[in-house]
This record gives sequence, C-alpha cells and structure tokens, in this order.
Amino acid sequence: MSNTSYPLGMQAALSAGVNLPSATVKAYLIANSYTYDGTDQYVADWGTTIGTAQTLASKSITNGIFDADDVDFGAIASGTIKAVGIAIDTGNTSTSPVLFYFDTGSGLPLVANGGNVNIPWNNGADKIVHLDAPFYPKGAEKVWSAAINMATDDIRAILVPSSYVYDAAHDFLDDIASIVGSAVALSSKSVTNGVFDAADADFGTIASGSTIGSVVIYKHTGTPSTSPLLMRFTDVVGLPLATNGAGILLQWSNGAAKIVSLVP
Repeated sequence: MSNTSYPLGMQAALSAGVNLPSATVKAYLIANSYTYDGTDQYVADWGTTIGTAQTLASKSITNGIFDADDVDFGAIASGTIKAVGIAIDTGNTSTSPVLFYFDTGSGLPLVANGGNVNIPWNNGADKIVHLDAPFYPKGAEKVWSAAINMATDDIRAILVPSSYVYDAAHDFLDDIASIVGSAVALSSKSVTNGVFDAADADFGTIASGSTIGSVVIYKHTGTPSTSPLLMRFTDVVGLPLATNGAGILLQWSNGAAKIVSLVP
C-alpha cells in the first residue's frame, strides 16, 4: 500500500461532512496487524491502535493544503507501527470517520522499543495533504472547511474563453471576466466513495466567434461575487475550440475518477 485517503472519508468531505479547521482531528498509530481496506469508515475499523491518539495542534488550511504541528506520541513500550492514520474524533471510535492513511515514509514500519515516537509531517509544499488541481486553491479550502456540498449545492459549469488568465488567487465567479454561452446547472449529481460525477453538460448552440479554452465548475449562489470557483479543466478533448454556431455537449470522463476523485 502507499499513502492514500479513505473513500468514505472523502465522500464525507465532498458532502460538507468534514471540517478540518473546526473538528477534533487526531493522529493514530496503526498496528502491523491492520491491512488497508477502502471500505473502512471509522476508527474502530483500524482495530486496536498503538499508544494514545494525539490531537493535531495548530491546524491550518491554506490554498487547499492541510498542515499541523508535528506529533509526539511519547514513549511507546512495544508493538510494530505499520502506519499513521488521521481521523476526526467524535468521542466514539464507532462514529469517528477515518480520512487518511500513511504507511510510506521514513522509519515506517517502526518497531517500538520504549522510546518516544515522533511523527514529523512533510515540510515540502504538500504538507500533510494537498487538494490540488483541478481544484482552485480557494475552492479546495472550502471543501476542507465543509463549505461545499457537491451533492446538494447548485453546482454549475461554464465555458471560459482562451483569453482567461488563470490565477491561483481567484476565488469567486466574478474573477472570471467573461464566459462563452451560458452556465449550465449540473444534473444527476452524485458523490460516491470520494468521486464526484454528474450528467454530461449540454450548453446548446454557441454562436461563432469565440474560442473556448477551459471548463470551470463553481457553486452558484445567485451572486457572482459570492459564487465560489471550485475546479478548472483544460485537458478536455477538443480544447481549445473555436465556436461555429454548433451545439456543444460536454461529456465527463467515464473512467473511475469521473469528474473528480479525492482518492488517489
């Protein structure tokens, strides 16, 4: 196995069920007897963990990057530590959602011998975890902060001209000066095991004279200045596309990741 996320935990994240800044987020030492299972949902599914779970301190969400202080588990008398897990602690292991699983890193697996066990998080750009492209950085922040429910919110797609200049600081719909045609509300939305999907988007007939450079997905609030930008796609077959008065149907991927997946 390699470092990964839990599908049901990521399903909760895409459904506004995970608020990393406000929740009690803990790190756990997972025993060698455990085998990663993508259907696991709660801390109880990890079995007996090693030592005492530690609450992550100084948490931060910046541009979709989740970080916190390094973790000191104190002295661990015995046991083989296979991995480090991150979960939200509800006070009951049977209802505490598991989010991330890290078994690839310096020192893992680790045979405890009575010494202190310290877990230093990645000091690189990705920190603990990074929700990056196709998400806008600010949109990713909102996913980790339970501000977006991809299943129930009014999620829309727009065609953006090739003249648009991407900026990681772009936050809301009014940061995009113009669009081609009209926005289309995504229908038949689903969030399953950390994967977001929807019906293909029919933009209808688009007058000639424009060049489509990308597709953007956003949450519609009714006001451009408060409608969060979520994702931007440039690797769409046929783009850039010069409009010629024909109809445009945007077909999402039929692969496992569909529109987007939070599971590697």
